[in-house]
Amino acid sequence: ARAEKRGDRYVATFRSTQAQPFKIAYMARAVTPGTYAYPAASIESMYRPQFSARTPSGQINIKP
Repeated sequence: ARAEKRGDRYVATFRSTQAQPFKIAYMARAVTPGTYAYPAASIESMYRPQFSARTPSGQINIKP
């Protein structure tokens, strides 16, 4: 597995040997109050492009 934490995204690679659904989570740190839009998260198989998923995008309000 490999992970890259960048200023605008988080990229992870891993091997899944299970044929069952699984969850991946991430935590973001808010440093400035305001209303922000966040993009959809996506996951895809490097060698089997027919396997992919995408979450809806959304909006979050950070209060002071």
